[in-house]
Amino acid sequence: MVARGLIVAGTLAASLVGGQRDARSEDLDDGVRFKSVGLQGNPLGFAIGRYSADIEYLPAPHHALHLTPVGTYALPGTDDQLTGFGAEVGYRWYSGALGPHGVFVGGSFLAGELEYIHGAVVGLPLDQPDDTKYVSLGGALDAGYQVIVLGNLAVGAGAGVQYTIDTVEPHFEYASHPWHDLLFGWGLRPRALLSVGAAF
Repeated sequence: MVARGLIVAGTLAASLVGGQRDARSEDLDDGVRFKSVGLQGNPLGFAIGRYSADIEYLPAPHHALHLTPVGTYALPGTDDQLTGFGAEVGYRWYSGALGPHGVFVGGSFLAGELEYIHGAVVGLPLDQPDDTKYVSLGGALDAGYQVIVLGNLAVGAGAGVQYTIDTVEPHFEYASHPWHDLLFGWGLRPRALLSVGAAF
């Protein structure tokens, strides 16, 4: 009789502990919800006049599709101006399973319609003003890390390379600004990523 009572008491105690453990697990699961949408901007673009907003959608854990509208308004030379718009469309794989979080690698297609206005530099008799409208097409590969903190704040950083071709090559003002071919020119170029935004 005593043995039977101990068995019943032990069974009840085990079920109560198990029930509390399951309840805690459910509470934890409810507190960490899968985030399928990310909205970020790249503050580094302000340094070169390339303004963008990255929109990510994760149809399943680890897999993100992203669209990045891009607007350009840059002053790369003394009398030069680069304006236009474009977009990037691509894919990212994230190591985290709860949204756009963790180590990421990805690739994207790039397209843009731009206008480069080059003003003649004073003191260079062979330098002529030039207004060039062109289309830029290419692709990019990126890698980095993004973290979601404080519930919805998404912050990430990374680096990559891109390769673009221009339908017409603009006339850059090399004399006073030797870096703008690296920042705005066609061919193989480095990319720096810094993203700040939110995940939902």
